[in-house]
Amino acid sequence: MMRRLLFALALIASLPAHATVRASLDNQQVAAGDSVRLTLTHDGQTGSRPNLAPLKQDFDIVGTNTSSQVQIANGKVSSATEMEIALAPKRSGQLTIPPITWDSDTSPALTLNVTGNGGSITKSDGSTTTAPSKVFVETEVDSKSPYVQAAVHVTVRVYAGVPLSHADLEFEDTDAALVRQVGTDGVSNVEKNGMAYQVVTRQYLLFPQHSGQVSIPGPTLSGNIPDRSRTMGMTDPFSGVFANTPFAGMMGTMKPIRIHGDAIALNVQPRPPAANASYWLPARNVSLQGSWNPTSLETHVGDPITLDLKLQAEDLTAAQLPDLSTLLHLPAGLKAYPDQPNLKDATQGSNIIGTRDQSVALIADQPGRFTIPELHVTWWDTRTNQAREATLQAQTLEIQPAPGSAPVQAQTQQPAAGGTAQPTPPSAAGNDTTRPQTSTPASTEFPWKWVSFGFGLLWLATLGAWFTTHRRRPPAPATAAASPEDSRSSATASQARSAFQAACRANAPPAARRNLLLWANAKWRGPRIHGLKALAKLLGNAETTKLLNALDRACYGEGPWDGTALANALPDLSLPKPTIAANTSDLAPLYR
Repeated sequence: MMRRLLFALALIASLPAHATVRASLDNQQVAAGDSVRLTLTHDGQTGSRPNLAPLKQDFDIVGTNTSSQVQIANGKVSSATEMEIALAPKRSGQLTIPPITWDSDTSPALTLNVTGNGGSITKSDGSTTTAPSKVFVETEVDSKSPYVQAAVHVTVRVYAGVPLSHADLEFEDTDAALVRQVGTDGVSNVEKNGMAYQVVTRQYLLFPQHSGQVSIPGPTLSGNIPDRSRTMGMTDPFSGVFANTPFAGMMGTMKPIRIHGDAIALNVQPRPPAANASYWLPARNVSLQGSWNPTSLETHVGDPITLDLKLQAEDLTAAQLPDLSTLLHLPAGLKAYPDQPNLKDATQGSNIIGTRDQSVALIADQPGRFTIPELHVTWWDTRTNQAREATLQAQTLEIQPAPGSAPVQAQTQQPAAGGTAQPTPPSAAGNDTTRPQTSTPASTEFPWKWVSFGFGLLWLATLGAWFTTHRRRPPAPATAAASPEDSRSSATASQARSAFQAACRANAPPAARRNLLLWANAKWRGPRIHGLKALAKLLGNAETTKLLNALDRACYGEGPWDGTALANALPDLSLPKPTIAANTSDLAPLYR
């Protein structure tokens, strides 16, 4: 008897040892989009983790959980480390769970059957049929042959036949296309394939980035659904610890899912030959608006006239709209200084409206009349498949000489339709020998000479009285001598600020100085600021004082001037509160 026992022990010792890493599946067959639980058991305690990279070829890892077990039986202690891995198949068919390496050991391979829908069921007559999916995703596009960079309307519907919690629908950008969600989700209830579903509908816009055959990954749904196969007489040991995680109730009432929507296949068309502009605008509708400031379209040399442009496009983002300042065709003597554009995207139903607001300051370097031609924005109508234009009508600007400057002969006006306008050279009436003289009867001319002579005497007497009175009266601090700035004192602070910034960008010292003082006096509630030195004293900043002194010197013609630094230093004016000051007899600066 003893010999037989020793022989049995020796035989057992000679057998190969079992693998220390074991693998098992909770189900051998699941529906596409459903999850399966893979359990790996490592004999003994370990602080390492298994290499799960081989699983990612055919599965999404939607959650993991690690636990340790210790057992005492008949005075012997055994331990094991267990990892539960929730896997969501990426495709249908017969899939292989590859061997998993943990420490120096490897688990055996397993086989999983993934059905296209909800799996097969057996009827009473013994035949089988396919059960409907509990949760699935449908994707619909409005056009499979769009133009490159044109919007494709994508409708995604999530069908849930069971309660769906912690749901998240992902539809991300790729190198092939940009994706934008639009509108709000819609919720409805339908019956499909004999099963009742709650349907969540979401709208997207997809912008293909290159032409040709393009395949774009569809949306991905992740969430938790009830796991009814584990609710019969079983409890979930993790329900307390993992109640708010994707593994909440994984061994009991809930399990995670991850469903990939079908890929979107498009045949993207290139730009048509008729769309030959430097930019490309495939849209459903485009509008162009413009407004002028001042509305009279009149200003002085060196002062800006601002054109505020608004370009809107349906089914395009604001980033796709062109720089409008580059489309302006300006006559000689007029320069454009565009401001930074304001880009905005807004949704309207299932559409997106891209808006580009852009201001362009126009500054003339000589007086005259300047006609701004029509502004044309060419776009491609994706509904009618033809080229269209949005147009801003032409305008004519009247530019007067700069205030305080010597009279300058204005630029010759542009000829009117049907004829040529000839400028009339200035000459004294008595020396004009080129035009016929019109004789005036002596009886009519004589009284008017005496009337004019009388008005002249009255004007001289009034001037003398004013001069005598003002010599005796001390100058009031709150009253300033008339200056070119006074003629523009009604300008608002915002208009003066815009004009100052435009003059700085144009490197125009007189206009920058004039509009800066207009801006400062519009904001300042104390005695009038006459010059840049007085303004620098109020601002009290050493660096700004240097820049204002440089502007003052440039106004006297002392070399070129770059207004960028001053414009950056004065994005706004922070002036102190005015204080009551005593009368002063200081003279105003020489340059105004």
